[in-house]
Amino acid sequence: MNTAPRRIEGSTSLVLDSLRLLAALTVLYRHIEDVWFPATAHVAQLPGDLSHAAVIVFFVLSGFVIAYTTSEKQRGLSSYMQARFSRLCSMVIPALLLTAVVEIVVRVQANPDLIANYVRGTFGPRYAITALFLNEIWFFSAAPPVNRPLWSLGFEFWYYVIFGLWYCTGRGLKSWALALGACLVAGPKIVLMMPIWLMGCAAYHLPRPQLGRGLSWLCVALALSAAACTVLYLPPFPYALGEKPLFFANQFASDWVAGVFVALALWMLPPAAPAAAVVASPRVARNFRVLADLTFPIYVLHHALLVLYLALFGLKVNDASQFWQAVVVILVVSSLLGLVLEWQRPNWSRFFRWLFAAVQPRLRKAFAR
Repeated sequence: MNTAPRRIEGSTSLVLDSLRLLAALTVLYRHIEDVWFPATAHVAQLPGDLSHAAVIVFFVLSGFVIAYTTSEKQRGLSSYMQARFSRLCSMVIPALLLTAVVEIVVRVQANPDLIANYVRGTFGPRYAITALFLNEIWFFSAAPPVNRPLWSLGFEFWYYVIFGLWYCTGRGLKSWALALGACLVAGPKIVLMMPIWLMGCAAYHLPRPQLGRGLSWLCVALALSAAACTVLYLPPFPYALGEKPLFFANQFASDWVAGVFVALALWMLPPAAPAAAVVASPRVARNFRVLADLTFPIYVLHHALLVLYLALFGLKVNDASQFWQAVVVILVVSSLLGLVLEWQRPNWSRFFRWLFAAVQPRLRKAFAR
């Protein structure tokens, strides 16, 4: 086994970027396709939910990347939380603002189909709960229907918090107690899906198998193929997605299996080759990274933009021309908005730096090693 630290650069970076970009585009495409071609919409009781599978890929990738960043930078709890909160809030809060505007448009327009599909109860509580990342704790599932994909951020937030409380506070008995306390607040749904996130951490930290590059890439391809077969053919277990008691965590056991194969693919990745050995030039690799960085805004913005498109232009069911028009418009607009939001990210970093600096003395006292 190779115990040398992993590096996320070169070929490794390109693989991770490709996976997350493909996952985001899959979610966008499937959500729009389900609206325009309802006959092809996935039936919850059957295997093959590609949009949900993409979220499983995101969870594994997230655990892998967080394991890398914490190992490389050895952050304390304050700087770790500052980095994680600024990244989440820089996208989620603007996405919620856009979602609120779209819901107001839907309510004012009073289209009965849109009201039935995308409006639930009073306006404010869902937004407040989601802004605090409490929308999926215990047996809640309270993200605004206009932006259903925000459910996964209610999971991701708590994985950051639980891992940070354990990793950044010494990993002793107090660290375990703090992490367990966060698990109790998060509740069973989030905890049941956390092994998938931790599989990504394990894929980073476990010693890499000593295989030749060709054999390693073959194993990566086989593991990803096995993950795809799991998604396509393994029935949801123990429950179908979207219903009580666990909503988006209902098929946690099936998701564990898919997560194992994705994590195995990351674990089998050979040592990073220079990007120039994989693509035509380092500039291509840099541009691809910029493109892949749009996966987060595409994911959190596309569904609200889809509903806005329906409100403004209507829906011609089974019309392929309008379908592809919607795909292109929503992808382009979400990407452009993502670039704007990325430019604003330093402001969020400064805000959380100020906030954590204000409370840092108390944090140091509470979480002293």
